[in-house]
Amino acid sequence: MKRILLIILLAAAVVGLSHYAFFRTETKPEFDEARLDEVREMVKLCSMKICDEVAIKDSINGKWIFAKAKVNGYIRFDIEQLDYEVRNDTIFMKLPPEEVEIYESTEPGAYQVFDTWDNSLLSRRKMTATEENILKRRMADRYRSAIYQKGYVKRARGSAITTLQTLFGHLKQPIVIIDDAQ
Repeated sequence: MKRILLIILLAAAVVGLSHYAFFRTETKPEFDEARLDEVREMVKLCSMKICDEVAIKDSINGKWIFAKAKVNGYIRFDIEQLDYEVRNDTIFMKLPPEEVEIYESTEPGAYQVFDTWDNSLLSRRKMTATEENILKRRMADRYRSAIYQKGYVKRARGSAITTLQTLFGHLKQPIVIIDDAQ
């Protein structure tokens, strides 16, 4: 019985030492920039997520398109840029500028072309993928402007202020969050 116990202990020691040697000599991965970007994204306060469908009617080089696209996006605030100042017994925080991100959805059927045509006389030129991508970027830019006009950014800023007040509400000092954009 002692001999079996000794063999089991030796086997366990060999396995343990080989495991230690393998992981000790294994090269550690170098700094991964993608992981750093993921961490940076985590410190952004997302106060509004956008999911919408938009119509696209636009032209480029005499070629027209009529389509619909699903767009996704976010209105976020980078907490790393949160500026603060302590005056007497109060902390004054300044809400950082918003980041409005709009992109085309990757869901199946998110982009549908209903019609394309060429306005030039007797021409049958097809719209190229490059031209179509330019029109999609224009649509995203127009949609971003509409977000500001519809008051979504103002509402997102209000939501961000409420979230920050809740987040920092456990501090003993009173918090005042300043929104310069309003």
